[in-house]
Amino acid sequence: MRTEVARSPRGLVALAVVACIPGLSCAELGRIEGVGEAVCPELRGPGDVLGAQFSADARANAKVRTFVQAAKDMAAVSAAIEAQVADACRRIGADLGIPPAQMAPRDEAGGQASGACGPVSAAIDAILRQGAGVQVAVTPPACQANAQAGARCSGACDVQLDPGQIVAQCEPARLSGYCQGRCAGRCEGRCAGQCRGQCSAYDAQGRCVGFCNGECDGGCDATCHARCEGTWQAPQCAGMVRPPSADAECEASCRAHADVYAACTPALVQVRASYGAEMAARLAATLQANLPALLHAEVALGRRLLGDAQTVVQVGAALPRIVGDAGARALACVAGAAEASTSASVRIQVSVRASASVTGRVGATGG
Repeated sequence: MRTEVARSPRGLVALAVVACIPGLSCAELGRIEGVGEAVCPELRGPGDVLGAQFSADARANAKVRTFVQAAKDMAAVSAAIEAQVADACRRIGADLGIPPAQMAPRDEAGGQASGACGPVSAAIDAILRQGAGVQVAVTPPACQANAQAGARCSGACDVQLDPGQIVAQCEPARLSGYCQGRCAGRCEGRCAGQCRGQCSAYDAQGRCVGFCNGECDGGCDATCHARCEGTWQAPQCAGMVRPPSADAECEASCRAHADVYAACTPALVQVRASYGAEMAARLAATLQANLPALLHAEVALGRRLLGDAQTVVQVGAALPRIVGDAGARALACVAGAAEASTSASVRIQVSVRASASVTGRVGATGG
C-alpha cells in the first residue's frame, strides 16, 4: 500500500454566509430531535432566542438566552455533521458494493455516521491490503467566524440597568446625574442654596444662586455629583464605559454561536489510483466524488466545533448555580438546553471519529 498526501494553500474558494447552518435546512433548525417543546419551546421553534425573555432578572436573562441559542446551534449542527458523514459514507459504500443493511445506523448518539462509516473503513482496508494504491492530495477547508452573528449575540449579553441599579451599585464619589431634589455634592450648573466654596452670585438672603466652585447644598440645574437627596434622573457611574456584560458564560455562548455560523471554503481533493487496476480505480473514483463532503463535515464543522461544543456543555453545567434565582421558566430552559448540548457534543465526537476512520485510512486527514 502507498498513500501520499499533499496540501496546497491555493485553490480556496470562499463560500457565502448563509442564514442557516451549512448542511441543515432552515426548516430542520426548528425540529431538533430529542428536545422537549413543553420544557423549552425556544429550543425547537424558529423564533429569535436572543430576543427571548426567560427571566425578569436582566443579568440572568442574558446568560440564559445566549446559552439556549448556543445549545440550539450545537444541536442543529451536530445533526448536520452526523447526516453529512453518514450520507458520504453510504455513497462510498454503495460504490464499493457494500449492502445497505451492513451500513445501518447504530444505537448510539452519532449512530448514523458510525454505522455507515465502519463497514466502509473495513472495506477500504481490505482493498488496500490486496495491493491497490491511491494517491490523495488535499486542500483542507478554511473557516472564518461570522462576526455579524457574534456581534449580535454579544449585544444580547449587554444588560441595561435601571437608574436604581446604577445608583445602588456605584460608589458615591463616581455617581453623577440630574438631581430632582437637593444636590448635596458638586454642581456643574447653578446652585440654589448653600455653597461650600466660591459662589459666583448671591441673593439678598445670602444664598448662592450662581455657579458654585465647591459643594452645593441645595438645588442644582445641571449635573449633580455624589449625593442627591431626592431622585436621580439619568444617573451615570464614572468608569462604566458600557452597560455591564453578563460576563464569561454569556461571552462563551456567543463565541460558539459565531463559530457555528462561520463561512468556510470547501475542501479541494485530487485522487488518483497509483496501482491496483480495477479496485484501485473504483476506490479513487468514489473518494474523488465523496471526500470533499466528508472532509467538510469532519474538519470544517466537526473538528473545528468540538471545543465550542464542550464549552457550551460546561456553561450548561455551571448556569443552574449562577442563575438559581432566575425563575422556573429560565431554569427549565437551562436544563433542556444543557441536555441538548451534551447530546450534541457526543454526537459530534462520534461522527468525527467515524469520518476519520475513512479519511485517515487513505491519508486524507485534511488537518
